[in-house]
Amino acid sequence: MKVHRNVSLKQFSYWRVGGTADFIFVVNSIFELREALDFLHDLNLPYLIIGNTSNLLFSSSGVRGGLIKLGPKFSYCDFEHQVVTVGSGIFLPYFVRQCVNKGLSGVEHLIGVPATLGGAVYMNAGSQRKSLSENIISIDSIDANGNLITRYESDCMFSYRDSIFQSKSELILSAKIKLETKNVSLIRRECLSILKSRNEKFPRKKPSCGSVFISNPEMYDTYGPPGKIIEDVGLKGFKIGGASISSQHANFIVNDGEATDIDILNLIAIAINKVKSETGFKLKSEAKYVSEDCMLINADVAALSLIK
Repeated sequence: MKVHRNVSLKQFSYWRVGGTADFIFVVNSIFELREALDFLHDLNLPYLIIGNTSNLLFSSSGVRGGLIKLGPKFSYCDFEHQVVTVGSGIFLPYFVRQCVNKGLSGVEHLIGVPATLGGAVYMNAGSQRKSLSENIISIDSIDANGNLITRYESDCMFSYRDSIFQSKSELILSAKIKLETKNVSLIRRECLSILKSRNEKFPRKKPSCGSVFISNPEMYDTYGPPGKIIEDVGLKGFKIGGASISSQHANFIVNDGEATDIDILNLIAIAINKVKSETGFKLKSEAKYVSEDCMLINADVAALSLIK
């Protein structure tokens, strides 16, 4: 087990925002995970499991506690016909490419999502109006007491960008995923098309967490996706401090150089309030805020509590 002390979170954060974390543990087995939990328990410190941090905003004041990250031993995928067992630490684009090489289809929509499998399960990630849960058979996890838990898809309470794991203090270990056979060239062509579309639409040159707000189906049918709505209410390109609502895609908040967590939370709050005032719909954030006391909070909740 690797233990890093007093680590700048900017080097871990996709937003390149965050203060110093007391501890970051990189674990490569369930035994090492239990060691990390025992260490933090003895010090009476809180902890949080993190993946690739692609949707996390860290407090600029740092995090007082322990962040636990899965090491490379959790980055595996074992194929058996059309079913693959995937470790939760695997990087999604790499996993998708392994499936493509096997001629297996079903997860192409995840090719451009910069997350780990565990984070994708937690958020029920997806794109192209699809979600990972559509292909899940079961999920293995472990709770804070070291108990191993297996849940089938129907037990995971999946919904749009949500799952039972968002209300549980558990570490997702692996997933069994069902796929379909398909011509490799066709799958590869689909992946390239998705990547081309993402590269054309999304800002890539500045740090961000990807899409900030979830697309509400009712809101989508009435007004369109969050980016269009935020642009329609006049906030595209709007800037506070070192952060701005992207002038390329208004559902992205980018770090222009020296952004703080407060800059980003203020932009989230302004977008929520302006959209609510003009459409009646309340935007919900896909991003999560990690507070100084190591709490994981929906970024919209954190943002609105900030400006009360």
